[in-house]
Amino acid sequence: MNLVSLPITAIYAALCGFLVIALAANVVRFRLGKKVSLGDGGHKDVNRAIRAHGNTMEYVPLALLLMALLEINGGGDTALHIYGALLLGGRLLYAYGMLVPRSSANPPRQLGIVTSWIVIIGTGIQLLVI
Repeated sequence: MNLVSLPITAIYAALCGFLVIALAANVVRFRLGKKVSLGDGGHKDVNRAIRAHGNTMEYVPLALLLMALLEINGGGDTALHIYGALLLGGRLLYAYGMLVPRSSANPPRQLGIVTSWIVIIGTGIQLLVI
């Protein structure tokens, strides 16, 4: 049997997992507070909580999969830690930007999404060239 160890990806997967649970709990908190069983009930703050969680669930799995493939293929510890830190930091920024209402441009949210794209594009390119 051939076992694969992915210690760097595992660190960021665990930390992202904690973030996903925190964001899911936040959705539950908002729904209970507004007495909403399903959806957002027309409440903007509930919708923002749902989208903060949903957007994280849309980007994190693909980014972690690409990181895992990169780690398996010898992508380099430093690169993996950079990608992991960007992913986690970006997701935290995005969540903050979504959950703290702003009336105008939202730099934390924008930076958060851009960092997720950087991780996905960077790991994808690196996988193609190694």
